[in-house]
Amino acid sequence: MTELTARQEDAVREVTHLGAAQAATLLAKLLGNGSVWVDVPQVVRASRAHLVSLLGGRDTRVVAVRFGVEGPLPGELWWVLPKDDAKVLGQRLVARPSFNGLSSNLGLAVREAANIVASACLSSVGTMVHAPLLPTPPEVIDGPTQAVVAQAPHQADPCTLASSHFHSGTGPFFRGVLVWALQDRVRDDLLRRLGVG
Repeated sequence: MTELTARQEDAVREVTHLGAAQAATLLAKLLGNGSVWVDVPQVVRASRAHLVSLLGGRDTRVVAVRFGVEGPLPGELWWVLPKDDAKVLGQRLVARPSFNGLSSNLGLAVREAANIVASACLSSVGTMVHAPLLPTPPEVIDGPTQAVVAQAPHQADPCTLASSHFHSGTGPFFRGVLVWALQDRVRDDLLRRLGVG
């Protein structure tokens, strides 16, 4: 299978949205005040080069946290923020009393938040498709988007990219994107599990 039907695309969009929404809920709790909103996910079958565009363009400086996905639906999960937004998020996290004992370093704070985001997202998706999904230890990459994507392990092109942009509902504001990358055979297994394969 190559292209998705409209029904299949809707199914991937729905499961991605559920995972992103659960991640946003836990991130908001971690911040302790305000809210985190997620947009309706986009689902495209595209090359790795499209991931560069999706993450803000080749020269945009970002902090990217990349996870492998372990379990019956292996793939990659990316949580990416523009560098200035990652700094804002890190400052908000470090200012929380519950975070003081964990990390006073902004980068480590963002990494810890990313672990929570990835675990929440994959747990929600896994529950929906009856498959235990776990994130690998995170890889944090800082730099221009094109260089960040180039540092990731090579994956066959094209693949299906399901992405959901998120942003804080209260200031200081931050924004970013959560991207789930699936190779064709894994995407087809996901569709079967969702009853639209």
